[in-house]
This record gives sequence, structure tokens and C-alpha cells, in this order.
Amino acid sequence: MWKTIILLGVTALSARDRIAFIDFYGAKGMDTEAVRRALPFHAGDALDRNVKRQGQEAVRRVTGSDATEVAAICCDPQGDTYIFIGLPGASSKKFVTNPSPNGAVRLSKELLELEERLEQAFDEAMRKGGDSVMEDDSQGYALMRDPKERALQMELRAYAVNHEAELLRAAADCSDAKHRAYAVEALGYAQQSPRQIAALVQASRDSNGGVRNDATHALGVLLRSNPGLAAQIPAATFIEMMMSGIWTDRNKACSVLEPMSMARDPQLIARLRAEALDPLIEMARWRSEGHAACGKMVLARIAGAKEGEILRYGFSPAEAVLELLK
Repeated sequence: MWKTIILLGVTALSARDRIAFIDFYGAKGMDTEAVRRALPFHAGDALDRNVKRQGQEAVRRVTGSDATEVAAICCDPQGDTYIFIGLPGASSKKFVTNPSPNGAVRLSKELLELEERLEQAFDEAMRKGGDSVMEDDSQGYALMRDPKERALQMELRAYAVNHEAELLRAAADCSDAKHRAYAVEALGYAQQSPRQIAALVQASRDSNGGVRNDATHALGVLLRSNPGLAAQIPAATFIEMMMSGIWTDRNKACSVLEPMSMARDPQLIARLRAEALDPLIEMARWRSEGHAACGKMVLARIAGAKEGEILRYGFSPAEAVLELLK
């Protein structure tokens, strides 16, 4: 299912088709304010369908290089859209992905139809807002509070448990990226096992961003339900992904690294400080509170904050967290 994010604290989402905030990443060494001034759109403006092209053109005029991405992400509590612009600065690096598979294997019609119903129910839940979009990860697979979506997710759980071999083949060998994404999402609902986790880790380097998004989301859910699984998941992959020029890579990489960091493994903390500090600081400074929280929580652990204070720091001003790092 090609979804991107579920925000904490989302309320009614009657979309106003406006821009909530404009934030940057990959910006180390770049003049973000010069880029911001060059943009023909601003926070509060009506959302133009050409916003991605306009953003690319502004970045090219100011920097002489292309933006790595101009991402329009739904939604703030008023239903407005966040714009995240990836810049080709020193805190950005191309994420190395696997070659695209070319196999003819395809998913069953039953699963394709179930995934389409899940997407429709998700969109309906997002429009309703409130606590409908809140996600329970305690079982090791995502369950939304919206009753229609939750019932369909339980159908997906039943299917995945009984068709794991089909899902593993499609995730690894299917040439159709949409089928791979559906297979990977369903694998997140399969019986927990080293084979399941290995397939999701492999898919986290898929050549398609939607597949990577679903794989890393599933791994983050698994870790939030059982942080002990971190030993089976290579942190290096997601530390590297934090530098990606693609917004969903960064967003989901942090959702894996945040529960990983709970154990305060000294080697992981040292690597996060040495290799991921810049992208985490950029994330912490995003004005979208729900998206920034993950980066601030990881930074607070790097700085040695007590675990009981981590959630508070996640929703504190960025400077309060950055002060801890000094």
C-alpha cells in the first residue's frame, strides 16, 4: 500500500488545499533562505498543482543544481500540505538500491483486491481524521483505530499468514513495483520470523521508493512491538538511508532507528552521532511536529537524556534538544 505517513495528533482533515509549511533537508552548506526567497509559493498559499516543478526550478536557479525531491506530504490538522524540499548539500547522499527484479511472478487477484479496499478505507479514514488514523503497533503489525480499516488489516493478516511463500516470491522477484509494494506491506502482517525480517530488510533497498517505504514502515512497526529484534536488522542500512535525497527514505529510516536506539547500544549511538547527526538535526528543525518528533527523540538519546524524558523532548522545541548535544 503506497502510503507515506500517519501523524501523531491528527484532527479533522477537511483539506483546504493550502501549504502548511515549507522545510528543507540535505541542506548542509546550502543557502536555504535564498532558496526560500526564490520560491513562487509560501506557507499559507493555495496549493498549486505545479508546486513540484516550481520548486525544482527555484532550486536550480539559486544553486545551479537540481533538488533531490520536492515532496508534497499530507496533512496537517487543518488538512493542509507540507512541502519538503531536498537539497544536494553535504548532508545528502544518494542511497544505493538493489537492481530491479525482472521476474514474471504476480500476486493473486484476491490480494490485489484486498489492497485496493485497504487504500480506499485508508483515504476515508484520513478524511475523517480524529483518532481514526492513530496506529497501534503492539502486535507487530499496524492496526489503525478506524474500524473499517482495522477489519481489512486483520483480513490482510490472515492472508499473509497463509500465503507467505507467495509474498516472499513477489517481494524478491516481481518486475511490477506495485505488486512488490503490496507484497512487502503484506509481509509486515505475516508470522514473525527471521525469514520475514530478512525479506523486509532486502526490500528496504528496493529500487522503487514505494516499496522501500512499505518495507521500512513494517520494520519500524516490528521494532516498536519488540525492540529486541534490532539484532536482526542492520542499522547501517538505515543510517545510510537517513542521508537519502528522498523524503520518505528519511522519514521511514528514522522510524526504524528510533526504536533501535532505545537499547542505547554504545556502538549504535556512536555511529548515529558520527554518521547521522546532520540529517537528524535537519529533521528536528522541521516545523511539522509529527514529522520532527522522531529526529528529536533519537537526538535526545544520543545526548544521553533519560528514557522517561524522551517523548517530552520529541515534542519540545528543537533548540531544547540541540542544547543537550553541546
